[in-house]
Amino acid sequence: MDICEEISRIEEECFDPAWNYEEIMFELDNPLCVSIWELSDRKLAGYALARVTADEGELLRIAVTERFRRQGFAKKLMTRVLSDMKNRGAVVCFLEVRSRNAAAIALYESFGFRKISVRKRYYKDDDAVVMKKDL
Repeated sequence: MDICEEISRIEEECFDPAWNYEEIMFELDNPLCVSIWELSDRKLAGYALARVTADEGELLRIAVTERFRRQGFAKKLMTRVLSDMKNRGAVVCFLEVRSRNAAAIALYESFGFRKISVRKRYYKDDDAVVMKKDL
């Protein structure tokens, strides 16, 4: 399985704009990258990409393909990526999420993230909510 190709497929399904194959490969090759994925029936169900710099973590991407949603994969991914960031020395984690993505915001809040600011027109069609969690 080419993990970059599988992540690219899910990117296209879940994000606009989606990261392309080269961007994904660049991130996975970055020594600061934390990458987690979940498989089901030997298929990539979802993934999380984060970065740890000094004592700060940033959740860059988390996605679960539609076929595997509502089966606990997002919670597993969040649990593992936050644990890995903490193990790499992060004491805090930040993320940005579309203001209209209620499902993602609810997931993040269930893990203790809190809204700290809004970036107006961060996305071409939406604002970004900046969230933070102490690890």
